[in-house]
Amino acid sequence: MKHIITEWIACAGLLLVLPACASGIERGAPGQSDSPAAPASVGPRIFFTDVETGPVTGGPNNLGVPISIFGKGFGAARGSSRVTIGGVEVAGYLVWGSNNANNRTLDMIVVQPGPKIKSGPIVVTVDGKSSNSDHSFAANSGRVYYVAASGSDRNPCSQSAPCATILHTAATVMRPGDTVLLRAGDYNEGEIWIRAAQGGTRGQAKVVKNYPGESVRLTNSSRGFLLDADYITVSGLSFLNGKSLDVTGWASRDQRGARFINNTFSGTIGYSAIDLHGHDHTLAGNVCEVTNSTVGTMGHCYYVSHGSNLKILYNVAAGAPGYGLHIYDERRSADDFQRIISNVLVEGNIFRGSTQRSGMLVAMSDGGGRGNVIQNVVIRNNIFTRNNHAGLVLAENCHNVLIYHNTFYQNGRLAIYIEDDATIDHIDVRNNLIYQAPNDVCKAECTVFREGQIQIGARAQNVVINNNGYHPGPPNVIGRKDSNAVTGPVSFANTAGLDFHLLPGSAAIDRGVRLDAVPLDYDGRPRPQGTGFDIGAFEYQSGTRDGR
Repeated sequence: MKHIITEWIACAGLLLVLPACASGIERGAPGQSDSPAAPASVGPRIFFTDVETGPVTGGPNNLGVPISIFGKGFGAARGSSRVTIGGVEVAGYLVWGSNNANNRTLDMIVVQPGPKIKSGPIVVTVDGKSSNSDHSFAANSGRVYYVAASGSDRNPCSQSAPCATILHTAATVMRPGDTVLLRAGDYNEGEIWIRAAQGGTRGQAKVVKNYPGESVRLTNSSRGFLLDADYITVSGLSFLNGKSLDVTGWASRDQRGARFINNTFSGTIGYSAIDLHGHDHTLAGNVCEVTNSTVGTMGHCYYVSHGSNLKILYNVAAGAPGYGLHIYDERRSADDFQRIISNVLVEGNIFRGSTQRSGMLVAMSDGGGRGNVIQNVVIRNNIFTRNNHAGLVLAENCHNVLIYHNTFYQNGRLAIYIEDDATIDHIDVRNNLIYQAPNDVCKAECTVFREGQIQIGARAQNVVINNNGYHPGPPNVIGRKDSNAVTGPVSFANTAGLDFHLLPGSAAIDRGVRLDAVPLDYDGRPRPQGTGFDIGAFEYQSGTRDGR
């Protein structure tokens, strides 16, 4: 009998829910795999962009808003490579590089559309090979403004006469569809609070980003960068001394359209570096490398609560005493509303070095009995390493969670912990690579978790553990059994450098099963690249020394 579980598949930027029996995934005999297709030719891959609509004039050299494009395979120098939008080549190239985004595993290029661009898919072409075309840009009638630390808010916010503060420019000067570019420097601006009536609109976001190639540092942490407004993009800024970036949920529980892209966070944070409430938000390419929290283990790099249609892509979380990613909500008052977190994609992130908790938590408290729930979460192609307790923790009121093709390396006690709770229902754990040998990573409350590789509570319902890779073997799955465990030697390119590409001879190569919900690996390569699907976040590249 085939096991039926909800399957989430990324398609054209949306998440679609399908029954497993309709998605081409065989749920029959343990370990059974469909025959893999022949490897596809690998070219550049776009993962996300920061600007989806903007002006095509104004800005540097009067060529329009700078658009930052993030992905893999762009190459260290442009050469003859090109970017088109709607089939028309862009007018300006400002940045082109490899491993040059704030998340150094990503390539970043920055282009300007120019007045010939109207709208259409963005395509990067390198050595005659074209990228995916599922990210787009549309021209609008907005304007490009400027802010500099040496400017004045009495100025017109032009390139030659910039304004001085983000708040003045974003809240009172800009209109939906406008962009402000921040020039290099240290900004001592305290509270930046953009109110509900000061946001963008659907398809006409307000964009706040760094001038391409320049470092913008927000140093005053007395208050955060607070958004009560919808459709605001914040890209390329450095938040120092624990300064945070928050979608507050104060004006409305249903805020929409925040895009936080390629920002960095450091210092001692409060409850979070980034806090998200509401719907249709994207958190991509950010780097949170913090030293502590003023609230101890309640301080997390990324905190996600009530909302839906959320994308958490290619971020780095490190050093928080709490969780790297905390997907959680709870009853806040006696007459609280029902809280639901749904349709969440967590892909390509690196969760490392949580000092007192785990890399990631997915849980929902329902103390008021209002039907609070987390549902339909896909966790794929992530790296969890050297977190105090476990890589990933699932707790109460989690429904329909897919945990596919992640790499877990030397977390303190466990790779995955699924709580002993009957409100946990339909969890599918497949093709994950677990390297878990005795270690000294756990420093705080280490007896809370047993030592093993995966632990599943007896009351958790409809949990599938199948075809995961375990090193060293034998598998140590507490509470259940992996119906097709894969064991054998595994070696990585450079664990100290967080490079978890498989090396030749690793037992994870060609040992996975087909999962249509994970068509690509961490690098954006089509799966499979060999005679079979590889276990873990990366597909091995034959004929190379380091698997890339």
